[in-house]
Amino acid sequence: MNMNIDVVREVLPEKNKEKFDDIVFQRVLGASKHINMIADMIESIALEGRKKQSDTSVIVDNIQTLTHFFISTRGEASQAIENAINLMTKNIDDVRKLKINEAVTKIIKIKDNYLLKANEDLDKVVNHATKVAEKMRKIMVFDYSSTVDKFLKSIKPLSGDLTVIIPESRSIDGGQAFVKTCIEAGHNVKFIPDTGIMYFLEDCDGAFLGAETFFPDGTVFNTTGSDIVGLACKEFNVPLFALTPLIKVDIRSIYGYDKELVINDLKGRLAGNWHEEEIEQVDFECPELLGLDPKYVTAIITEEGKIPSNQLFNISINYHKSLKGDK
Repeated sequence: MNMNIDVVREVLPEKNKEKFDDIVFQRVLGASKHINMIADMIESIALEGRKKQSDTSVIVDNIQTLTHFFISTRGEASQAIENAINLMTKNIDDVRKLKINEAVTKIIKIKDNYLLKANEDLDKVVNHATKVAEKMRKIMVFDYSSTVDKFLKSIKPLSGDLTVIIPESRSIDGGQAFVKTCIEAGHNVKFIPDTGIMYFLEDCDGAFLGAETFFPDGTVFNTTGSDIVGLACKEFNVPLFALTPLIKVDIRSIYGYDKELVINDLKGRLAGNWHEEEIEQVDFECPELLGLDPKYVTAIITEEGKIPSNQLFNISINYHKSLKGDK
């Protein structure tokens, strides 16, 4: 679906337009954060509609305009976005026949119920991950993930001392966001260019990254550069763990679906100081996400625990059935 950004933006109350822009222009990173921001926007549309005493169908239409936009844009990179939106707006068409106060209350309740469960699942992921890492003295974390960020805040190494190696993740500026978290948590921090991944990884006890989405076969999709981390981990026999709640599973791969690459133009990030005539003659396009083959991933840590990447299939299928209400 190709939607005009300005048209979608206009369905939002003024105070929420900055959140919309933060997602669209990648000023805020992480699928989990984006889901929470979209949830806020859904609630704001409902409350604004009630304030203006809008027709219930107008409120529903505006919410669907917003959510369809994010499914067709962010959802292409992260299946979690689509899964979460579908749960937050489940049966939303049914509220069209309700009076406005009842309709708004129901919209917000469905959204809140999803967020409550999602937060419980995230806490479980973090708890499992901290147990995996508690004996480690030096780890590497790649890119930005709100799940990994929460893990870094929570980990309490048994040694009392943890060094965190953070590559810059240059294609999306994803690494720097971890620095403040690690400093506040009392960890030792080393920030490196992503070209130094292989050199510094050899001395690590483990590496951790998030996932925008994953396939039931254990393939993990994450920011470009994750494949380099995977290769280096394999070479040096350093365990690599992907932290993700099961909501991020993309089940379509078992039906022959091939994930299309999302391509970003990085000239603004890579060529800010170049001359215009040079920029015009250079291609700066780069994939946003790449698939990391399960052979490079030691385990995927979910709310169900630490699962070897080649053992994820049945858990993924059963989880997908639970989303649809199947037994």
